[in-house]
Amino acid sequence: MRQIFAFIGIVCLLFFSCSKKEQGKEQQALGYTDIKVDIKGDSMVYGLICDGTTDSVIVLWPFSGDPVTYDCIDAHDNHRIIGKPSIGDWVGIIRDSTDTTVVTMAINLDQLKGTWTYPVIPVMKDLQKMSPRMQKRMMADMPDSIKNTYLVPREYGFTLKRAHQAQAVGHVRSASTLQSDSPVEYPKVKRYVQWHMLNGRLILVSADRKPSKESDMNAPVEIKMDTLDFVYMDNDSLIMTQNGVRIGFHRKESAMAANAEANKAQAKIDSIKQQER
Repeated sequence: MRQIFAFIGIVCLLFFSCSKKEQGKEQQALGYTDIKVDIKGDSMVYGLICDGTTDSVIVLWPFSGDPVTYDCIDAHDNHRIIGKPSIGDWVGIIRDSTDTTVVTMAINLDQLKGTWTYPVIPVMKDLQKMSPRMQKRMMADMPDSIKNTYLVPREYGFTLKRAHQAQAVGHVRSASTLQSDSPVEYPKVKRYVQWHMLNGRLILVSADRKPSKESDMNAPVEIKMDTLDFVYMDNDSLIMTQNGVRIGFHRKESAMAANAEANKAQAKIDSIKQQER
């Protein structure tokens, strides 16, 4: 049994190593090779789920040492088992501060990886933010039926990959002239580059370079971190809170698929605006 889990551990390490190389290539292309975020203070224990895990106990094989059996009855009753642990899954646990044989929270990190999105509805712009042409159009009391054609939802969210690599979902391609004439605006899409766990919370790291020129790759990078708390997760649904606001995510095939749907919706809006010119 120990040889089997040792083999699984070696495979995981190889996957992480390869993914780090891939992440380095992508960050180099974006000019983000200088980003190094060190998350300190994490007390979670990470490892692989072993045979013998039930609703009352978690058998965890850490990346160093022998498998350990933890009591998880209270965590299960308190709905703090996030995801369904299966044999071989990568899981992070939080141990009770007074009894290290008891788990107060467990998160299936393998189940967490993937693309998660939620719908975002745009809001109507303030008149002062609109172009003169659009101001006249709005001043003429645009009918609600026309306004609704612009209120097309988009999928926002993130993709979490191996080696703590992250990617934002929600980017669209649209001509700047058409965007300036649009009567609606969407929240800005963050450029996520990393994800980390910190004491049972998800940390999403975004990087935004604001060059004075489009080709200026030496401009400083602004690093921001979003902190999200877990509520629930299964194969297709993820519920989290951010700053007290509950967000319901659903799993998508990939970030590429989600962004393709967003671009399709944006193309429909652009077509409407072209016809109105």
